[in-house]
Amino acid sequence: MDSKTVWRENDPGSRNRLFPFGTALLLILSGLLGCLAIYNSRAYGADPTVFVMRQLLWLLPCMLVFLVSAAVPFRWYRKASSWLMPAGILLLILVLVCGETVNGMRGWLRFGRINIQPSELVKTVFLLYLCVQWDQREKRTAGKTLKIFLTAGLCMGLVMAEPDYGGAMMFFLIFLLIAVVGGTPLHYLLIAGGAMALASLYFLLANDYAMMRIIGFLNQESSSAWHIRQFQYTMAHGGWTGADWGKALWSGSFLPLPHTDSLYASIVESTGFLGGMLVIAGFLAMSIAFCLLSWKVKGRNNDRRYFIFAAGAIYLIQALIHISVNCVLIPPTGITLPILSYGGSSLLGVLLTFGIAFSAARSDDPDELDPAVPPAGGEPHTDPAKSPQS
Repeated sequence: MDSKTVWRENDPGSRNRLFPFGTALLLILSGLLGCLAIYNSRAYGADPTVFVMRQLLWLLPCMLVFLVSAAVPFRWYRKASSWLMPAGILLLILVLVCGETVNGMRGWLRFGRINIQPSELVKTVFLLYLCVQWDQREKRTAGKTLKIFLTAGLCMGLVMAEPDYGGAMMFFLIFLLIAVVGGTPLHYLLIAGGAMALASLYFLLANDYAMMRIIGFLNQESSSAWHIRQFQYTMAHGGWTGADWGKALWSGSFLPLPHTDSLYASIVESTGFLGGMLVIAGFLAMSIAFCLLSWKVKGRNNDRRYFIFAAGAIYLIQALIHISVNCVLIPPTGITLPILSYGGSSLLGVLLTFGIAFSAARSDDPDELDPAVPPAGGEPHTDPAKSPQS
């Protein structure tokens, strides 16, 4: 075969074979299960339906965002990342200037009756930006590396200023994940880790509530450990098989924020240890599926593979952090359980990330294809003028 062989990209079967209608159905079911968990966690409250109805109203538009973002070619996201990141930083600055304060954190922008948490959407933009910048095809210079580090530090600093340490930690983990996958030298990673450690120490000294969480975790007999003890009582009440759905008495009566930061403990109270293990297994399966999908992507651009892999890995990490907090393995961080916890902005950010990941999995750009590997459904053809004579 001639080295200049090209492949047809006008086959609808090839172009649409990864369009995620099946995944959309699974996500809808997961979202509905999350709504049930939210209702169950508030069943003993004064108005148990208020949060679940809000989450249901978010579910449909978020699914539309998922499908639309999956349909957009990834080459558009690659080109747009250079201006989406500055726009995201402006949003993080704007929320500090005129944002709404909820539970002591200035992290929301109000549009009428709708509150949007910009950091949840900027996480997706940040991930996209890092994947494009760390494409191994491009020569990395010291200036380019410094620009990436400064952008990451600025994002984390703005989120910490809200103050939201859990959100800043997720930005750092995204940065660390892509830096490791992209083959960043060890001394750069050590510098980033040292900077994050210093920022964490400053955050603890500047915010009394964060220090109280650490004290409560280290000394669970102190008054600062009240939230931690509620985690323990709630999960112990669930036992092996749960206290029956809709009877989450402890989480509904005593557990703080059972529909968001403490949702896993509420789920375990109703479904028991076995139900909690099923939740963990679901997130592991999601991450493995994205990992396998990233391996199947062929082409010259590593940013597509980076994004697909990271989309599954980062939300698995977030879920495990949330679960670890609820199991009293680490101090409280304020991180929600992806897809299942209450929060329209969080759900929107997750589904936007997943949609872009499926866009990256489709090889619908001829410039991205590896000429040595034909796309599924494509047929080779050569220039007739250069074909050997029979």
